[in-house]
Amino acid sequence: MIELMRRWSRRAKTINSDSALILLVAILTLLLDLSTLQWAINGSNSPYTTDVGEIQNALPRWGTLHFTGYPLYTLTGSALVSLFRAFGIPPSAGSSLVSALWGALAISLLARLALDLGVPRWAALFGSLVGAVSLSFWVDGSLAEVHTMTVALTMAGLLFALRYRRSGARRDLLWLTLAFTQGVAHQRAIGFIAPALVVLLLPRWREMLKNILPILGVAALAPLTYLYLPLRAWQGAEWSFGQVGTWRGFWAMILDVKAQRIVTWPEGLAGWWERGKIVLQALAADQPLPLSALGLAGLLLPAVRRKVALSLGLTLAWLAYLGVSWIIWEGRVSDAFLAIKLPVVFLGALGLALLAGEVMRRGRVGRVAAPLALAVLSLALALVNRPQVLAITRDRSIEQVVATVAQADLPTDRPCTLAVPWGNDYWALSYAQAYRGELAGLRLVDHNADLAAIVGRGDHLLTLAQTFYVYPLPWWEERLGRIYLSSAGAGVVEVRTTPRQLDAPLPSGPTLDLENGVRVLSAHLSSGGELTRTLTIYWQATRPTEDDYAVAVHILAQNPPAGPEDILAQADRSHPVEGFYPTTRWHPGEVVRDDYLLSIPPGARPAWVRLAMYRQDSPGHFLNTSWLVLPW
Repeated sequence: MIELMRRWSRRAKTINSDSALILLVAILTLLLDLSTLQWAINGSNSPYTTDVGEIQNALPRWGTLHFTGYPLYTLTGSALVSLFRAFGIPPSAGSSLVSALWGALAISLLARLALDLGVPRWAALFGSLVGAVSLSFWVDGSLAEVHTMTVALTMAGLLFALRYRRSGARRDLLWLTLAFTQGVAHQRAIGFIAPALVVLLLPRWREMLKNILPILGVAALAPLTYLYLPLRAWQGAEWSFGQVGTWRGFWAMILDVKAQRIVTWPEGLAGWWERGKIVLQALAADQPLPLSALGLAGLLLPAVRRKVALSLGLTLAWLAYLGVSWIIWEGRVSDAFLAIKLPVVFLGALGLALLAGEVMRRGRVGRVAAPLALAVLSLALALVNRPQVLAITRDRSIEQVVATVAQADLPTDRPCTLAVPWGNDYWALSYAQAYRGELAGLRLVDHNADLAAIVGRGDHLLTLAQTFYVYPLPWWEERLGRIYLSSAGAGVVEVRTTPRQLDAPLPSGPTLDLENGVRVLSAHLSSGGELTRTLTIYWQATRPTEDDYAVAVHILAQNPPAGPEDILAQADRSHPVEGFYPTTRWHPGEVVRDDYLLSIPPGARPAWVRLAMYRQDSPGHFLNTSWLVLPW
């Protein structure tokens, strides 16, 4: 009895020590991610942030995401974001914090896996931190993304497979089943660890057959998570992707694994070679390639101790993901490509921990040098990768889009609807409207909306000027018929189905007939700051024009300019209305508003602004109309 108590005491100390280490790893990882957490709405166009704005809008609304819906992530994430909001944390930050928590869990599972493989505690600690400071995982743990949850479920699958291989305990088998099946339901790519699991579980296959009914029962829970999608649709969720309220839409969401959109086989040996270089460059961004190679080689150490199946299983796990990364290609480095290599990075970190543990067993010097080397390595990687993480998570450039819409001179006679392509701009505007109290009274829709119905009910239809780079005039005319454009403020365009007429008084300002079929009805400057002004011009077509005229806007130190040095800045455009409305499209009598945001270099002293239209003749000479001059 006394000996039994001693054994339990020693085991309790081990458990407590291991638990303390795992808790420490989780806390350090969480603090690391908190130091770079994305607090505001996403503004970055990095491939790491492809879906971040969508997630920041979906989670606080208990909404659903794009294919394949990620119901487990959205359900748990929405619950956490709601909890965080109760403590004053805004939804954008709360959504990022969800990723940080899953990231801390993933790293702690990596440390637990290392301990179960016999790695000494200090080596397990710092080896796990190498994974935490890898660029891809650090970025994903600092902003709203599903990938840290994916990695956590992947690590859980490997951990419980290893445990069941050793123990044969039914509880480990059922935990493995839960982690793997829920993981595959959450993210199909987790299925690529199946070959590794087969190798690890092969000695226990007879026992697994005896437990087939409990296995099937736990596995059946995974597809049930998808009932969350139609449930939210039926409840009228404000943010629901697809038609998940119908059976057809529901099955489309489940069965769409994006393979047809993201998988592209390289063409020929040259294609495989070029794709391989891209894969290696992506891995090198996380940590130096020699280090990654050393870590992955470290996974072969169990084979030296006659545990060949263990080394084979761990090696198959990373080889599968490395192989898949070769064929995931969308013509660019995409979010899916960056995510699929995460298990390679993690298992490389595990291999480094195994190598460090082997060195620690060789003598007193190794016991100090090996974990110290991993600690220095973690710190070095953190110093190198942190600025890159911050460049993504602290990017606030999208705020300019919100400011552009907020400062627009919106019509007040009828409701205004702003149509913006589904993506970063739409997500930022939607978030600002829903959670920051901005853009009140403006209806916001994405490009999939029925534009004809919006115009038909009498709304002013607006869009961002930059939308025309994505959806040019022919796209709009396919949906609305002949269209006419007019500015609604710098950067915002009104799309009309009838020409704008002079049906209301215009702001006072000088007029000028340009004698080219266009006259200036009014032009005035409004202050935008010490170094900026907004120039608003109201043109009117007096007759059809045969030539497309460009617009010249010059900021002058004196008028007329004595030389180029007197032209302090220019805001010329190839066409009026942000460059998208050629004068040959104008209808006689049509009034076209045109806005220009003018900025001057620091230290310059502007005195005048002049404007005109111009064209090129057949020899290529520029022909200007008369100039209209305004005091700055």
